[in-house]
Amino acid sequence: MRHTHGFLSSLALTAIAISPIGFVHGAEGDNEGSDRPVSYWNDVRPLMQASCQGCHQPAKAKGDYILTDVKRLIEGGESDEAAVLPGKPDESLLIEQIIPDDEGKAEMPPKEEALHETEIDLLRRWIAEGAVDDTPENAFQKYDMKNPPVYAVPPVVTSMDYSPDGSLLAVAGFHEILIHKADGSELVGRLVGLSERIESVAFSPDGSMVAATGGLPGRMGEVQVWNVAKKTLKVSVPVTYDTVYGVAWSPDSKLVSFGCSDNTLRAIQVSNGKQVLFMGGHNDWVLDSVFSRDGKQVISVGRDMTAKHTEVETERLIDNLTSITPGELKGGIAAVAGHPLKDEVLVGGSDGQPQVFRLKRQTARKIGDNANVVRKFPRMPGRIWDLSFSRDGKRAAGVSSLNGGGTITIYNAEYDSGIPGPIKNIFNKTPNAGEKQKLEEYWAREVKVLHSVDVPETEMFSLAFSPDGKILAASGADGKVRFIEVENGRVKGDFVPVMVEGAKVLAQRGKGEQKPLNRKRGKRAELGERRISADEIASLSLEPGEIVFNEANQYVQLLVTAILKQGGTVDVTRQVSAVVGGDLLEVSARGRVQPVKDGEGTLSVTLGNQKASVKVTVNNVKQPRLPDYVRDVKPVLSRMGCDAGTCHGAKDGKNGFKLSLRGYDPLVDVRSFSDDISARRVNYASPDDSLMLLKATGAVPHEGQQVTEPNSEYYRIIRDWISNGTVLTDPKPVVKSIEVFPNNPVIQEVGGQQQIRVVATYKDGSKRDVTRESYVEGANQDVVVHDDYGLMTTLRRGESPVLARYEGAYAATTLTVMGDRSGFEWAEQPAWGEIDKLVAAKWQRMKILPSDLCSDEEFFRRIYLDLTGLPPKPLQLKLFMADPTDSKTKREEVIDDLIGSSGFVQHWTNKWADMLMVNSKFLGGEGATIYREWIRKEVEANTPYDIFVRKILTASGSNKENPPASYFKIHRTADLLMENTTHLFLATRFSCNKCHDHPFERWTQDQYYEIAAYFSQVKLERDGKNAPKQNIGGTAVEGAKPLYEITKDAGGGEMKHERTGQITPPAFPYLVKHEKPQAAPEKSATRRQELAAWITAEDNQFFGRSYANRIWGYLLGTGIIEPLDDIRAGNPPSNPELLDYLTKQFVEGGFDVRKLIAEVCKSRVYQLSLTTNKWNEDDQINFSHAQARRLPAEVLYDAVYAVTGSAPKLQAKEIDAKQDTKSGLLATLGRPSRESACECDRINDVRLSAVMALLGGPDIADAIADSKNAITKLVAEQKDDTKLIKEIYLRVLSREPRPSEIAVVKANWALIESDHEAMVEELAKREKDWEPGRKELEAKRQVAIAKARKEISDYQSEHDARVKRLEEERQKKMEVSKRAITEYEATLPSKVDEFAAKTKIDEIPTRWHLVRPISVTASDKSKVEILPDGSVKGSGGERAFDYLVTSETKLTNITGLMIEVVPDLAFNGGPGLSKDGNMVITELQARWQSKAEGAVGMGVPIADAKASFTQKDFDVKRTFDGNLDGGNRGWAIAGTNYKVPQRAVYKLKEPVKGDSENGATLTVGILCRFKSHPAGRFRVYITTDADPLHFGIPAHIADAFGKEAAQRSEEEGKALAAWIGESDVEYQNRRWAAKGPVPPVPPDKKLEELQKALKYVEAPIEEDSRLIRFRKDVEMSARQSKNPRLTAAQDLTWALINNPSFLFNH
Repeated sequence: MRHTHGFLSSLALTAIAISPIGFVHGAEGDNEGSDRPVSYWNDVRPLMQASCQGCHQPAKAKGDYILTDVKRLIEGGESDEAAVLPGKPDESLLIEQIIPDDEGKAEMPPKEEALHETEIDLLRRWIAEGAVDDTPENAFQKYDMKNPPVYAVPPVVTSMDYSPDGSLLAVAGFHEILIHKADGSELVGRLVGLSERIESVAFSPDGSMVAATGGLPGRMGEVQVWNVAKKTLKVSVPVTYDTVYGVAWSPDSKLVSFGCSDNTLRAIQVSNGKQVLFMGGHNDWVLDSVFSRDGKQVISVGRDMTAKHTEVETERLIDNLTSITPGELKGGIAAVAGHPLKDEVLVGGSDGQPQVFRLKRQTARKIGDNANVVRKFPRMPGRIWDLSFSRDGKRAAGVSSLNGGGTITIYNAEYDSGIPGPIKNIFNKTPNAGEKQKLEEYWAREVKVLHSVDVPETEMFSLAFSPDGKILAASGADGKVRFIEVENGRVKGDFVPVMVEGAKVLAQRGKGEQKPLNRKRGKRAELGERRISADEIASLSLEPGEIVFNEANQYVQLLVTAILKQGGTVDVTRQVSAVVGGDLLEVSARGRVQPVKDGEGTLSVTLGNQKASVKVTVNNVKQPRLPDYVRDVKPVLSRMGCDAGTCHGAKDGKNGFKLSLRGYDPLVDVRSFSDDISARRVNYASPDDSLMLLKATGAVPHEGQQVTEPNSEYYRIIRDWISNGTVLTDPKPVVKSIEVFPNNPVIQEVGGQQQIRVVATYKDGSKRDVTRESYVEGANQDVVVHDDYGLMTTLRRGESPVLARYEGAYAATTLTVMGDRSGFEWAEQPAWGEIDKLVAAKWQRMKILPSDLCSDEEFFRRIYLDLTGLPPKPLQLKLFMADPTDSKTKREEVIDDLIGSSGFVQHWTNKWADMLMVNSKFLGGEGATIYREWIRKEVEANTPYDIFVRKILTASGSNKENPPASYFKIHRTADLLMENTTHLFLATRFSCNKCHDHPFERWTQDQYYEIAAYFSQVKLERDGKNAPKQNIGGTAVEGAKPLYEITKDAGGGEMKHERTGQITPPAFPYLVKHEKPQAAPEKSATRRQELAAWITAEDNQFFGRSYANRIWGYLLGTGIIEPLDDIRAGNPPSNPELLDYLTKQFVEGGFDVRKLIAEVCKSRVYQLSLTTNKWNEDDQINFSHAQARRLPAEVLYDAVYAVTGSAPKLQAKEIDAKQDTKSGLLATLGRPSRESACECDRINDVRLSAVMALLGGPDIADAIADSKNAITKLVAEQKDDTKLIKEIYLRVLSREPRPSEIAVVKANWALIESDHEAMVEELAKREKDWEPGRKELEAKRQVAIAKARKEISDYQSEHDARVKRLEEERQKKMEVSKRAITEYEATLPSKVDEFAAKTKIDEIPTRWHLVRPISVTASDKSKVEILPDGSVKGSGGERAFDYLVTSETKLTNITGLMIEVVPDLAFNGGPGLSKDGNMVITELQARWQSKAEGAVGMGVPIADAKASFTQKDFDVKRTFDGNLDGGNRGWAIAGTNYKVPQRAVYKLKEPVKGDSENGATLTVGILCRFKSHPAGRFRVYITTDADPLHFGIPAHIADAFGKEAAQRSEEEGKALAAWIGESDVEYQNRRWAAKGPVPPVPPDKKLEELQKALKYVEAPIEEDSRLIRFRKDVEMSARQSKNPRLTAAQDLTWALINNPSFLFNH
């Protein structure tokens, strides 16, 4: 690792003058718009940087005018006249100089175009507003040639170069280039410029100049060219808004090239700084560049893992030389060096292997040939940062870094670049494994490691060969330059290129240093709690009981608790007065205690006349302490949010900077800070200028805004860590556990507050208060809310888990809000068993009085529904009610009778069918039936739960012959099996720690793969006996699966860790005592058997506990843990003692499920009434009254048919998940899809759609109206109306009606006949009354019609003349537009010739072959056309749907796909069917299958994608992320010209082999599921070329261009003109202009109004709507009056079914 620099290392490199620091704290927020004051830092500085600072900076002050800081900008230059008069823009010389004259030229800038009027206006406003300098204090420019840097420690050396004559060595420093004599004996010059960080330096070939690239990280990039002899800045070119890299000289010393963070390669002329090369073909930062030997080309490398070849003159990307896939580390290719004697380059990067590539291909291009590789040198450890050839080309060298250490390697580079014939033959075809081995042997030939020098104390970043090739200079993070003798590899000597002046820096730092500012705070709760009167308090207590500080940066969160006279406690931490003896401490208003000076004393707090004290000991306050990364720095970074999932902890990081989520991988994170891009983010020489601190403090643009403040506590911790070398002593976690105080706090009043204190215990046994760095959250936001510092504020009575997490450790407690319970008196509750006692204890603690027992009728219906899923039959209820046995006894007898009954077996089978996902989608209809029947038999046999689970997890063989093997057929991969198994049987959610450690729990990413490894050897193969050919599922895109498969343990197959890429052996996440599983003789137990034994062990804390909680939740309606399948630290049980007891009973009872169910059902708690009282009406989690639960979908469906006695169309509990009624009733009622084992898959809430399905749905109506049902029979058999009403109540609600209910029903029944007769009489009367009025209205109508017709006739001639005139004008406009198209079309052949002349067809990197579809379908069955040009055209308007394009091809080794979206004149201005012409492709899927007999279809995985234009936030790479959700944004094109085609190209993970003999079918699915923006017209192309991420040219177009014009056919000529025209913006603009808008002659509004008036009066007289409705009512009444008793009975049944008493379980 890097050495520790010592005490002086904590001193920042300092300027000669230091300004005091001052900040004003305020609310942050966006304040866009003209009302916002102009900011120098945010608005004016970027303008100056882009246009002015190249000529006006300290190193090159043209006119003695400097524009890099506000003070000098205002003062002016050599004219001695102030350039800016604050408040007076019109009198300011600067404004006068930048205003252009009549010809558009201005004095400033002299060579470039004048500033835009909006930019000039911006400067005017800034001056008018006072020319305020708002530069962040830590971002001021500090250094220039007169005021060079002073170093406390050497800077990182990112680059070095020898002068051509070997006399000088240029070294990159901080803000400067250091020119030394070649042996390091003398510092010849210090070239101090604007750039803070110098990324690369290079002498010109003639030695007269030295160029550098760098800049101000996060703010500006700059290219500098210095005159070496004069030590003056010749050229400064500000470019982009971040540092630039990889400077290289052209052989003639006229140009320099460099790479940029905006993914571009550029080159400028040295004479004037003019840009002459711009190539934007990279997909990530460009890190290095080199000219070819003839200077005509530049080779660039970057983080996108590619080396690209660009022609200087045409600025055209010629080709990709190669791509390198990184191994352990990320970062792409960082270095490229040109061979001095050959047209070859040496590249290296994150895979650690230097490789030589030729610039000119010597073989025909073949897929995957990698024929440009000349040699591969042996790998270096870690990432390569710099490479070089010696001048004679005989030696090559590289430097690399890994985990704080570095390596310097010297290679033999004498090799023959020719390609032997056998090797060339291999390049000309697709090699097999043996041939690939021969290639590797060829590439390793003649090259070897001569010397390797390990530098364990520091990373190595830069090197340079001396011109004579005898010395290799190398340097890195420690700033020391080492001279290595090339011949023998010995370190000849070393020197530090800067003068280290620690004492001078210390003196400078002592001037004007202010008191550190507090760091930026997060969300803080208002202190609005009621102040506690001293008269209410009996005493005070303090936590902790003693305060000991042994370090300056420690603190303690004090908790002061008042014990009240009336009972209970209150947190009064924020209300007490604190007194500290000896001024040893500072105590904040919120009770945060910090040490001030060493000593011993007492901290006392008082409230009224109450007082409490603790002893205080303070040691080592003034003693410096070196921060440890894991213990000190990582918690700070997490607290500031740097490694959060929304910031750099995201899957792909942010802006190229990636940290592990929540800092779970310190090794990777420290690499990112101190190693990546040559330690870009840290600055050892000037820690305050480290990018990680500049970003955090907002001194440079930061998307996360300011997260701390300069010189705050957190700032100092990070700065001191950087100062001392960014050391990582041990990456292992240091926190053993955390503890939360107070434990289970009770807050007496709503609105009260409670401070939470968090204390960490470290593995060395030490403890530390970490409240401020912890995340403390209340889980129930309805009860309590939290601020960012652990202060909880209560909102209402109730309970809320409180979870604290810190550095991978978690602790939880439960906060209780008691609220006003005045008048409450506890009454001892009867207990029928231990369950009742444990629940009652919680009631007493929470001051709850439970409800009474439910009635026998209520109990009887509840127990039947809960245990069998069906309501009881009336006779059963009558017998139960008539039984004279005492209620408790006969209830227990019913429970015993029902448990194990056929209804019980069916009901609980259905629950397990849900959880085990018995679904014909995965198993086929027959397979699902077999699996369900196996479950039914296991439930019927009362198989102990542990044995039942073991049978599933160890099942092998065919899933037809051994149905539990279906579990593996459904969950087909090791990761899915692991996730489902832990979720289903342990109620833990490991899916959250697949890509990183669980963000909120103790589970780690390593544990994910360790558990998954138990399933990695499970294999599936077709059951040839039971399903030789039968398949299930499968589409053109997703392959079918065999109907039956055999599950087996293959004995091979391992789990690869996603992060490390290493094989992960199986391991359990926590220790459990379990028996070793039985295995067959001479065989060891399989991994699955080991896992099953561990999971089902009695000692497994999650196994029995999770199912005991499920059973309780199923029966009581609320789990002790909710959700039922979510056991975690942050979700503690509402009654831990109760859950412990149930778990103990379940486990000790042999995992007997029926026994557990019986004990729960026989408890008094289960049998409580639904009716609440004053003391339990707000209780939802303590089981003090029954919970009203809507019946599950299947139970509700079956119950309807059971009570009506109708024959159900479906047996809802037994049907497959895909079956439903015609109206979709079961799905509407929330039946689970059985595509997830999660309890959330079932919905039992009361939704409007479900209610309406019952009230008006056909399923319920059919059941009630069935002429053969029990209601019809009852009406016929039971002549007594009272008895009939009672029977219907008993059938539907399982209770007899109350007398008042009978009276109401009878009264309604009696009115049926008389009501009908009265309705008939009323209808006749209404008809008679309506007739006179109808005749009068008709007469008026005829008069109005005649009048309207005459008015139209009178106006017609005037209308006709107007239409004729307007139509003639319209035709003229259309002729003009058509003529414009014709004229432009005449120019297309010349444009074809022009394109052909400048295009070298043989150098086109990618040719795309048009796929002509043989069929296309749309998922919504809408019309789709295949047009003559091969494009697909959809129809219809805005909606979501998918295309499926099927085609045939004989091409082989297909490497890429291209989708070209094509605008169509029939659409709304673009290629999409949306109103604005845009489109969104959410997902692209592809599949191919040889047409040979028996061939199997295969998916086509996609590796990468690129688009010609991508709309912001609609990245084309989302189109192959597997997210089929309609919310997935996919690829869209808003912001570009819709009128020309746009293209998306896709690189395949593996080439599609194809079938040149038989041909192959290629099916492409284009999914357009994002809201209402489907693609409307598109073409599909494929390519066999090596670079499918190049847009290239269609193959048929390239072929036509390859011919002389005279040799092209007429068809080819037309095709070329059409292809050129399709992308010609002007041509397309004319075509769209001709389309319109040239609207038809607008309708005559006056005539329209007249016609509208006629139509209105012609409308027939409307009959009285009330009369129409009344007629229908009479018709229905007539039908019902034929059988009034049946009608009445059906109405009553319908009303009762739609009553909550039926819909719910009470």
